[in-house]
Amino acid sequence: EPPPDAASTLPHVVRYLTNPWVATIGLGAVAAAVMSSVDSSILSASSMAGWNVYRPLWRPSANSRQLSTVIRRCIWIIGLAATLLALRVESVYELWFLCSDFVYCLLFPALVTALFDRKANAVGAAAGFVVALVLRFGGGDPILGLPVWLPYPMIEEGTVLFPFRTLAMLSGLLTIVVVSRLTQHWRPAVQLRPGE
Repeated sequence: EPPPDAASTLPHVVRYLTNPWVATIGLGAVAAAVMSSVDSSILSASSMAGWNVYRPLWRPSANSRQLSTVIRRCIWIIGLAATLLALRVESVYELWFLCSDFVYCLLFPALVTALFDRKANAVGAAAGFVVALVLRFGGGDPILGLPVWLPYPMIEEGTVLFPFRTLAMLSGLLTIVVVSRLTQHWRPAVQLRPGE
């Protein structure tokens, strides 16, 4: 029987054209290669959540034991969210498009201001993230099955033709700039030192 799609060719060849013990080792190697990327992504996301969100915002005096506990919990949360997302999305290309969409709308404004605006601070970055998040998800998402709930212009058959992703990105960028300047006395910007 032929493989159902091109991505299944290697597992089919290994399974049907080799000895059972070679097939087991080969399929195990493919699974290990995939899992090494997955677990490193989950671990890095959890570490960033612990070191860059939990420690600076909630517990600046957190010791390594507390950070380790937070990172372990984040591994479970991110792993569960990734599993649910993988079960929901039908194509790797859809997942790639979704991730690049989120990076453009949510993370790009913070990156630009971190590099080019000396007055940008954490409060501005958080406010810009929230504004961009609301505007981005207000346009809905067919991949995640989210309906349009903000009244954007140019909506045809449930699809927003208005460039709401660019609006979300620019609004997030403007929010970071404005809120950072308004909260400069309360939370001054931290300058990066050379070599960081």
